[in-house]
Amino acid sequence: MDVHSKVIPFELHPMGFIEVFTRLGADTDLLLKETGINRNFFTRRGDKISYNQQTQLLKNGIKLCNTPGLGLLAGMNMDWGYHGSVGSIVSCSPSLKNAGAAMRRFLPIAQPHYNMLAGQPGIYVDKDGIMVNPLRILAPKHHDPELDLFETEYRLAITLRLYDQCGNKQVANNEVNALLAYPKPAYFYLYETLPCNKVVFGAKQTAVSCHYQFLIEPWREMRAAIFKRVIDQCEDELKASHLETSMTSKVRWHISYHYNEQVTLEQIAEQLAISPRALTRKLANENSNFRQIMHQVRMELTALHLRSSSLSVDEVAELMGFSSASSLRRAVKNWSGKTAGALRDDTSGSAPPNYNFSTSPVSSGALPA
Repeated sequence: MDVHSKVIPFELHPMGFIEVFTRLGADTDLLLKETGINRNFFTRRGDKISYNQQTQLLKNGIKLCNTPGLGLLAGMNMDWGYHGSVGSIVSCSPSLKNAGAAMRRFLPIAQPHYNMLAGQPGIYVDKDGIMVNPLRILAPKHHDPELDLFETEYRLAITLRLYDQCGNKQVANNEVNALLAYPKPAYFYLYETLPCNKVVFGAKQTAVSCHYQFLIEPWREMRAAIFKRVIDQCEDELKASHLETSMTSKVRWHISYHYNEQVTLEQIAEQLAISPRALTRKLANENSNFRQIMHQVRMELTALHLRSSSLSVDEVAELMGFSSASSLRRAVKNWSGKTAGALRDDTSGSAPPNYNFSTSPVSSGALPA
């Protein structure tokens, strides 16, 4: 991750943050101080800034606004247009699954460093059909508690808005819950305004959860054609961005998205508008093959469920398509060198964040109209 490379489109997320910060009273000139950004950027298209420039912009905003829960306010009030073309899927995706997959795949166009997360396993299944979506902070960590908290709260609010606007509320269990791996802050009342049923502080991880039917059941099927039009536009933009540089990464994404559908090489080739033979050849040129990618995705998902879910090993084995728990254990040992039990007990990287809430004054935190 080159933090100095100018790859972030200024007119998208950075401009969205500036709009929110200034509406909360931040002085524009002070907001831009030491960022290398000037007002001429506001009316031009095509300017790009670096991760470091964006980080300085966020630090300035946090200091100038001096508002508790600033990340929540930014996430709840950032216009979807600042996400680029993919932002419009919020109003036309047939299901939350469609919307979430589109965001995960195409958000790096607006925020290229999110490409680091795009290829990682995301949502996992837990007991009683609950789907858990862990919220990961963009690596590398800032080693700045205020900045980390801002990003965590921003991503939480944005994710809950996506669930609220795209989930199927007609299903029997339409609850959406926020799980937070930190204690309740003094401004907890702001969390109570989030579009979810319950906020749980002190959880083992920061995540959003819902029932699988809320996630996967389509409810706006008449908008499927509009959704496909938007996806085609995003695919063109992703191709032009050169973020997805290998055929392996493209195949990997499609396998991850369609994993439980027993996807085949022929189906992936059709999705990529290429013949199965040509796809096999392109993968071979990258020292890869379809079966190898499928196995890697399967094992990463298996490891995620062992580490994070409360499912038994037998239940994970059935979910991941293994013939038995012993078959899963052998596969895990061969893949990772660890036993399934060791993976389950692995808590590396799961320590709760050390946010210092006491430094922020408590106020209403309301965003002016």
